[in-house]
Amino acid sequence: MQSYIKIKITFKCIIGLLDFERKKKQKIIVKFRAKSDEFLDYAEISEWIKKSYKKHQFKTIEESLEFIVVNFKDKYKKATYVKIVTCKPRIIKHAKVGAILEKFF
Repeated sequence: MQSYIKIKITFKCIIGLLDFERKKKQKIIVKFRAKSDEFLDYAEISEWIKKSYKKHQFKTIEESLEFIVVNFKDKYKKATYVKIVTCKPRIIKHAKVGAILEKFF
């Protein structure tokens, strides 16, 4: 059975290099897609992503993307594809900045 999920979640966490980013939580948007040859529970994965961001308080978006992809693949051995987009919509006025990581396994 092949499973394909698409998730979009918004929450607040500590993420960033600048002093003010390390002190106050900011809103982020995470879009996550994955394919696997095993069942993927989108509710469980959504909660895991949110907890990971809140626990690790990443310094860069790129660091967060790498962490999520590597650990997702470790958890779901039969995963064949992952794409994650993380944005910080309020860090720069009139802009939404972020990064993307896409992997085929």
